[in-house]
Amino acid sequence: MFVSEYLGLNSRQFDVFVDLGVFDASLDKDSHFFINVIRLKKTEIPEFAAAYKHLNKHFSDLATLLNVADVPSEKDKMYRAAKKASQFHEVNGINLGFAKSQHGAGWGEALIEQFLQDAYEIVKKGSMQPELFHLVGIFEDNVGGDRVSDMIATIIEPEIKKYTLRIMGELGLSRENCSHLVFREDGLIQNPFKKAPILLLPMEILHKLPIAKNWDDVDTAAFENNIIRQEINIEIGTEWEKWAAADKKRYFLQNIFMNPEACERVIAGYKKEDLTALDFSEDADYIAELLLKKTKLAVDFSAKESSPSSFDAAMHVIGILKDWVENNRGWAEIQNVSTQTREKAVQKYMHLGAKDYVKTNNIDISFEPNEGRGPVDIKLSRGNDKTLVEIKLSSNSQYLHGYETQLKEYGAAEQTENLIYVLLDVGNPERVKKITEIHNNNLEKGIECPELVIIDAKARNAASTFELPEKAESTDC
Repeated sequence: MFVSEYLGLNSRQFDVFVDLGVFDASLDKDSHFFINVIRLKKTEIPEFAAAYKHLNKHFSDLATLLNVADVPSEKDKMYRAAKKASQFHEVNGINLGFAKSQHGAGWGEALIEQFLQDAYEIVKKGSMQPELFHLVGIFEDNVGGDRVSDMIATIIEPEIKKYTLRIMGELGLSRENCSHLVFREDGLIQNPFKKAPILLLPMEILHKLPIAKNWDDVDTAAFENNIIRQEINIEIGTEWEKWAAADKKRYFLQNIFMNPEACERVIAGYKKEDLTALDFSEDADYIAELLLKKTKLAVDFSAKESSPSSFDAAMHVIGILKDWVENNRGWAEIQNVSTQTREKAVQKYMHLGAKDYVKTNNIDISFEPNEGRGPVDIKLSRGNDKTLVEIKLSSNSQYLHGYETQLKEYGAAEQTENLIYVLLDVGNPERVKKITEIHNNNLEKGIECPELVIIDAKARNAASTFELPEKAESTDC
């Protein structure tokens, strides 16, 4: 469930979050984005205008406490104060990260102690810059983009709450006109899936988490900084790629961050780094979720228990997509997705849309499972009853290969003949004609072939429903 759904925004207002630049998060799972410090530095949003200075003031104070501490032990008063200032937790209300449960791990006691011990040594070597704490994910083991985001969110949580309350006011969300929502004493709305408030964030301060979920591939984090890349090339060269992630982080810690001169060079370079706003239209996961939101407005997603075969279940799910695209202007949404993202977004969208149905009917679904011959798009199964679904756009030059060869190989690997090939026609009539003729010829000759489903997603002469709506005058809660 998305924030906009739970708040009861009607269809006319459904994209008001986009209009306001607000990230529409999922309430019952984490979205794979994180608060990026560089983006925070650039924002002019009123509530966050001073957030970067607030962040650095916190880190400067932390460095000072560690510097004046005599020993890195809780017996030392200053060290205890530094530890108190390092109680970074997951701000569950923002719903960011990779937590699979309702509450993420955040920073545990052992991790905080490890971080402080290393930070103490760095500071004592002579590096007091607050920016070194921005880069903690590069040198600290078990600290990745999600935990860095937790750290930032903990410090700027007051700003996040102020921003949320302002947006709520602009949307007219209050106790008086939204009696079905649960409001907390601080005025925020309770998340029904978590013991946390619903907190909103502007899209412009978010960025994508690295593919390696905990920055185990430390290069993803480190190599975004040109100066760090230069330091590595000078010292190690090609041997670097042979090292394990933990060894790389240890090297960063000992040879860069505990070396005041190298640390200063890295931080000076980091201060010059720039990062453009994330183009959410290029993110297949996010677009898939947007498509799912649009579908829910027009198509009944309620699932009834019917004990279907895996093949019938797959055809039911495909039928929902086909109905939405062809009869509820879903074609307009798909046409307005970036061509680089469109096919992957549609594949992920179908996977998301199927989850409730297959759960109700006790069917397993997996997205891009790899059984040795490459990943099929979707597999539905109940025991040995398996059905494979391959989805391609008519714009894909491999559209015939997928039908004639690719899906059959997947079927052989999975030991199933239940194969469905879905072709979304986005405006390539000759290709659609050709695959239809081949399929009909196979059927006439009794040649085994996948079930072919063609979905008409061609552009019609109509205005795009992906256009930003006019600013809402009121909210129908």
